[in-house]
Amino acid sequence: MKRKLTLMLSEMRVKQWTKNLLVYSAPLFNGSLLTLSDFLISSAVFASFCMASSGIYIINDIFDMDKDRLNPEKRSRPLASGKLSAGYALTVSAILLAFSLVSAFALSREYFCLLLSYVVLNVLYAARLKNIVIVDVMTVAYGFVARAVAGAVSCGVKMTAWFLLCVMFLSLFLALGKRRYELSGEKLREGREVLKDYSIDLIDRMMNITTSALIMSYALFTMDSTTKNSRAMSLTVPLVLYGVFYYLYVVHVKRGGGSPDEALYKEKPILITVTVYVLYVIAVRNF
Repeated sequence: MKRKLTLMLSEMRVKQWTKNLLVYSAPLFNGSLLTLSDFLISSAVFASFCMASSGIYIINDIFDMDKDRLNPEKRSRPLASGKLSAGYALTVSAILLAFSLVSAFALSREYFCLLLSYVVLNVLYAARLKNIVIVDVMTVAYGFVARAVAGAVSCGVKMTAWFLLCVMFLSLFLALGKRRYELSGEKLREGREVLKDYSIDLIDRMMNITTSALIMSYALFTMDSTTKNSRAMSLTVPLVLYGVFYYLYVVHVKRGGGSPDEALYKEKPILITVTVYVLYVIAVRNF
């Protein structure tokens, strides 16, 4: 039982729960994250999104078991290696998704609808959308946007258009970086059909557009007159520039970017940049 639990936790990709920290972004920028009510609500949203995302990871790996056995980085996963049965994993996935949707419904109707759309779209992604060029990265990007919006609708935080654009372009930026990483290694292409429709040159062009849009949107977001302490927030632009540029360095020079969440705790410059940024925003928005 202990071994099966360990394998199940590995299949749930607990380390990737760091992606779900995006649910705190809207209250963070709104300056209400430190209030007890918004913090508790955001934490409840975080927990439900962790259950939902793990349930989706399991479904995705069930669809991809045969293909993952051809991939040197994925063949050791519990389902692909045969250490965990698909039936048991599917049961756990159903329980996780059920709990996540019930908790979402208890929090707010808007959040329930949003989480349901995330689950449905990602099941479609696992079954079909992952093999459609461009649609695949846009679907992955939607997952990040859904996390950010979930935190906002649950706490009743008003979102500006610039905030949504920043999240959207950041999501596309990370998703394209992941595709570039997969394209850069011949063995990593095994098992992912859609990569035959991409080229590194195409990905680079798309990343150039996305990077420019991201930086411009963020600069306008910080200078929006409707936001609190906009002048102080504009001082974070150089910090964001450094973070984006360093991630591009990781993707192009260090041949990384395959797992954006791992870059957060493996690349110290990124970890330090994000930590300083969050602490500064908390100080600006709350004091």
